[in-house]
Amino acid sequence: MDEGTAAEPPGALVPQRRDAEWRANVARRWAAQLSTASYIPLARATVEQVLTELVDRVVAALDEPSAVDEIGREVGARLVEMHATGESSLPLSLNLLRDELVGRFGDDEVHRMLRLVAAIAAGYAAADRESTFVQQETLKKALLRSKLKADRELAASEARFSEVFTTTPIGIAITDLEGKFVQVNPAWEYVLGYQESALTSMTIHDLFHPEDAEYLSAAYRELAEGGGAKRLSDRKRLLRANGEEAWAYLAVSVLRGSDGAPGNFVTMVEDITELHMLQARFRYQALHDVLTGLPNRQYFFTRLEAALVNFPRESWMTLYHLGLDGFEVINDGLGYEVGDILIKTVARRLEQLVEGEEALVARFGGTEFAILVWQQEKTPAVPEVVQGINDLLAEPVYIGGQGIAASASVGVVQRRVADAEASHMLWAADVALRRAEAAGKRQWALFDPDRAPEEQIESRLAAVMPGGLEQGEFDVVYRPLMRLDGSGLVALEAGLRWDTAEGTTLDHDECLRLAERSGVTLSLRDWMLKTAWKQLLEWHADGLEVQLSLPLSPNQGQDPDLAAMVHRILDAGDLDPGRLRLCLPFAAISGDNEESRDNVRFLSNRGVRTSLHGFQGSPEELRLLRELPVDAVRLADELVAIVRDAEDPDVPEVQAVRNLVPLVRACGAELWVGGVRDEREAETWREMGCGVAAGPHFGDPVLSFDVPDTLPTPRGS
Repeated sequence: MDEGTAAEPPGALVPQRRDAEWRANVARRWAAQLSTASYIPLARATVEQVLTELVDRVVAALDEPSAVDEIGREVGARLVEMHATGESSLPLSLNLLRDELVGRFGDDEVHRMLRLVAAIAAGYAAADRESTFVQQETLKKALLRSKLKADRELAASEARFSEVFTTTPIGIAITDLEGKFVQVNPAWEYVLGYQESALTSMTIHDLFHPEDAEYLSAAYRELAEGGGAKRLSDRKRLLRANGEEAWAYLAVSVLRGSDGAPGNFVTMVEDITELHMLQARFRYQALHDVLTGLPNRQYFFTRLEAALVNFPRESWMTLYHLGLDGFEVINDGLGYEVGDILIKTVARRLEQLVEGEEALVARFGGTEFAILVWQQEKTPAVPEVVQGINDLLAEPVYIGGQGIAASASVGVVQRRVADAEASHMLWAADVALRRAEAAGKRQWALFDPDRAPEEQIESRLAAVMPGGLEQGEFDVVYRPLMRLDGSGLVALEAGLRWDTAEGTTLDHDECLRLAERSGVTLSLRDWMLKTAWKQLLEWHADGLEVQLSLPLSPNQGQDPDLAAMVHRILDAGDLDPGRLRLCLPFAAISGDNEESRDNVRFLSNRGVRTSLHGFQGSPEELRLLRELPVDAVRLADELVAIVRDAEDPDVPEVQAVRNLVPLVRACGAELWVGGVRDEREAETWREMGCGVAAGPHFGDPVLSFDVPDTLPTPRGS
């Protein structure tokens, strides 16, 4: 039998109890009242749906007396399950069900309704107790898990700290605010050498180096008071257990309690003694000469500046700048090892010389030394000091049974401290030394302030000469070399002229002298030769067929690459090499300069003509004239001056010059002269037998574009 035809229990009011609209209205009112009693974390529609189901179960309980208790407990449990557990949720629910059921079904079902309400209350209470218990158990388990996790993390953290504290190579000490040791790690014992038991009677202040103790104690106090920095990081010295000092990198901080009050110090120590010593060694090497151990130029300059600040303003300082004479002979002849031994000996002897004085000895490099002396009453005068320097250096040093000695040229500058400036003193001493060296070996010179402006200008010009060459400040000028018999022009002699950026003009000889100081000697020679040869090509193309003569300095003439450079220039143009004449100084080809003599032969084979200048009539010079392919020789300027300045043409020195002419001719060459100023001088040299002359009498040097208009007219034309 289906549900629609099933027999109804006696007394059942099925149609009324199955009224869907009524059930829905009851569920809505129930939901509304529960919402005022507790928070139910469900949507309102869901709550109403659940309560509708519960109304169905309640009505079903009235139809099945045997299921009243079971359904009542089920309804109560469902209310707890849906979190309708507010303080008034149960009374509200029971009152609502009572009123709705009595009003709907009347008093006939009261007994059954009371059983149902009691069952609902019992089920609600049981479910609520179970829910509370579950929540308590859940909370207890959560708390237990949290505590276990915290304990595990704390244990892990303590283990990690213990591992770091024990194994780190950095020493760590925990002390109280008085500095007493609470705990130290093994590295602390290793770094400083103290056993932990020995530290119990000590404080950390006992480990401070005496020179750093005051600073460190104050720094610890400031950290504890919290008035300044939050931590200390610095390089300071500590004392090891054996009394030695240890350079350490200190990192100090404060451990505070939960109330924020300082409780302990944590001091970490990293041993940097070796690093400090290495850095100190590097600093020493940067400021001292490696060979002698003397201060180097940089350190000397620093000490000089400090002396000029700290010494009495009215006192005097004397600076001696020494250059050892002819030291290359020792290096070349006996070897650099012997030279180094002698350099070290010189250093020790100079220190010995100023022993007892307020003085500083330094090595500037190579063979140059310096001595700075604070002049006092007992200090010897400058000549005595210079004499003492060379007397000490003259005492032989015996190396391998050979006695070796040295001498020095000395530049001296004296200044009152109030008027001195360190860099100017060094410059002045260097200028004085160069002047002493120019005077010969074992000479000394006192800086002359009257010549200082001129010397400073010359030094500046030498320094900027490379830039001047690069910027096109140089020109090649030409002057005629004329035959004294009046037969005409022999050649145009090329020379240098420098119109400096400062507005001064330097001639050929001045340019060469400065080039030797600035290091552009060869660059200047190559530029001059290329420029002059190019100009010669243009003149020949215009029908002016002349020969070019190019005078060279000693360094330019003895360059081993001279012949190769000339060959490259000749190959760049289609012109007879015989149109080029190189005039080399005797100093470039004499002595052991065999490569320079070979260059003369190579150039002669190419067709380039060669002459020599600076001839003084020595036997060696005459021999070179015979051995080399040279067709002309130019008399030294000092011999020309002897003849020009002589009041009597028959004095012996003039006769000696006169006698050189046949000797030169006997060697197959012709004698030339320069510096001829007038016709009288030209006639004198003509009578002596000289063939070619140059000088103001025949024309001053001119630029290339003026050459065609200024060439002298041949004599008798």
